[in-house]
Amino acid sequence: MNPSYLLVLLGVAMVSYSGPLVKVGLNFGANPASIAMMRMALSAVILLPIMCVRRKGQTEAPIVSLKRMTVKQWLWSVLASVFLALHYLTWMTSLDATSTFASVALVCTQPLFVAALSGIVLKEKMPKDARLGAIVAVVGALLIGMNSIAGMSGDITGDLLALAGAIMMAGHWLCNRYARRTVEALPFMLLLYTQTALLLALTLPFLGGFRMTWMALLAVAGLAVGCTLLGHSMFTLALGKVSATVVSFALLGEPVGAMLWSMVMFGEIPTPLLFVGGSVTIIGLVLYLMGSMGMMRKKQ
Repeated sequence: MNPSYLLVLLGVAMVSYSGPLVKVGLNFGANPASIAMMRMALSAVILLPIMCVRRKGQTEAPIVSLKRMTVKQWLWSVLASVFLALHYLTWMTSLDATSTFASVALVCTQPLFVAALSGIVLKEKMPKDARLGAIVAVVGALLIGMNSIAGMSGDITGDLLALAGAIMMAGHWLCNRYARRTVEALPFMLLLYTQTALLLALTLPFLGGFRMTWMALLAVAGLAVGCTLLGHSMFTLALGKVSATVVSFALLGEPVGAMLWSMVMFGEIPTPLLFVGGSVTIIGLVLYLMGSMGMMRKKQ
């Protein structure tokens, strides 16, 4: 197997246990706000020394590129951090109310909300070739909701929170388009993680205070190192050898990976309706990506 494809597979395996690890933290007594804040804070602490070192062939340390940000870019980065904080709060809270598979499948619908928000804010129309996929994904999401309403597993509140998490992440990506124009990726990630951790810390007095146990902290460390840093780093490394299309489609394996991890760790067996709904959602997202990328190739 091509080593780059192996990196992609390992990246999917790592990001797919994000949901299960959050659930581990919740089961050991931590609350969503504390888990989210510690995940961002630990990620920032790990990245900081790396960003302050000038590597061979570089004229400056990567963190220096943050100086080139304009006031407007800083404001956009703060707004992006607000959306990222809200994403973590809503999505992680959803894991306390619905199954891991349902939560991750629904939060992965964020590309549809990016398209919807782009249409509203930027007047960018959704590609015609992608509309069928969007409709199929929405049908899948409705099936997941029906599963919860029928009381088969989970709660409709958890499903709605997961969808809210997808919307918040869509807002985050749109803000990033304006904020990260003259800054390298990793220093900008450091900025986002730091700002998001501070924002989440401000919410703690209103969301049950700081609640963290040693076992939950181990799960958070796994989130920061395994999912946030190593998982996404593998995708970044793979992008030098494989196309962004491959990575985009590979990421759709996250709900499947989350389901498998949850079956092993928590004995969460999806009901037939939930399995069908999640599968239809993923198929819809695949069709949506194929349609969007096909339209991009036509324009080129």
